[in-house]
Amino acid sequence: MKLFLNVRNILLAVTLLVSSCSSSTDQENKDREAIGQENDHMMSGNHGSMMGEDSMMDERMQQAMMSGDMDKGMMENMRNIHQLLINHEQIQRRVENLDNGVKTWTESSDPEIAKAIRVHVRQMKSRVEGNRPIRQMDPLFREIFEHAGEIEIQIEDTENGVYVLETSDNPQVVKLIQQHANRAVSEFVEQGMSRAMESTPLPEGYEQ
Repeated sequence: MKLFLNVRNILLAVTLLVSSCSSSTDQENKDREAIGQENDHMMSGNHGSMMGEDSMMDERMQQAMMSGDMDKGMMENMRNIHQLLINHEQIQRRVENLDNGVKTWTESSDPEIAKAIRVHVRQMKSRVEGNRPIRQMDPLFREIFEHAGEIEIQIEDTENGVYVLETSDNPQVVKLIQQHANRAVSEFVEQGMSRAMESTPLPEGYEQ
């Protein structure tokens, strides 16, 4: 039963991470429906292997594609986010706040996870630059994408991962950048799936 509770949490967490372009009410309804569907699956006695977990993820992603809730490239983003969340204990991260943003180092001694980190960072840079939002149930992420055009992201690969310089000329956007680095991403790395199912508050003193 513990395994299948984890499966449920994984599916819900990834769904929450990538949800986009839905109103808060619509998203809450979808999240509740997802929980109910996973509970029904567990109670039915269909207790497959880890391969079964992957099949459920594939089915969930295909349904999202068909319903229009997933934009081009989202499926690949979801798979990569899932890999990072379930392996969060193998990821190390350091954040340095700057007057105009942050410097971050996110790394892993596992080559496959290090590769996934590099891919994920570039995927998210592309989303910011293209203003293609994710995680819109989260107030911090909603606000970041409202100001996507004011954010500059520079990426350099390191031996075990990636270095990112993220800046803005707008002091209010700097607060968003620092909150994202410290209170969102770093906490995802520390806590994994359980943190991914929680929203992130706007930074103290932020003026919308």
